[in-house]
Amino acid sequence: MKNLTKIEEIENIKKFLFAGKAIITLRSRKTNKHLTFKVKASKKDDDSSVFFVSVLSGPDNTSNYSYIGIIGSDKKTFKITQKSKVSSDAVSYQAFSFFLKNIVNNKLHADLEVYHSGRCGRCGKLLTDPDSIKRGLGPHCSTKN
Repeated sequence: MKNLTKIEEIENIKKFLFAGKAIITLRSRKTNKHLTFKVKASKKDDDSSVFFVSVLSGPDNTSNYSYIGIIGSDKKTFKITQKSKVSSDAVSYQAFSFFLKNIVNNKLHADLEVYHSGRCGRCGKLLTDPDSIKRGLGPHCSTKN
């Protein structure tokens, strides 16, 4: 996928996902379809933060996101809320739920690939260092929880 970097290691995926400002793309090897999600922490540097999950739903990949649900502060539960724009049977909800269940159990399904867009999942700055690009987090941000 052009202009995206694959995140290979499960620990790097988890750190990126819960960094606070992650934009993550999931691609199925079976169908070759992909979905892009924003995962944003409710509060910075707070272990009780919940994470708001939105899915890219339009042509502008900076602003066309629709809210789908929330990851609890345990970083394991994903659910729809009253403000969710999709139902629990929506493909986007099912895909993210499946991904999260696997990743929190330190698994990545063989048919799933995970990508980031070259920006730090915590601060949003452009990544330029090869090690930072590999993990999806800049050198300073990678030392944070």
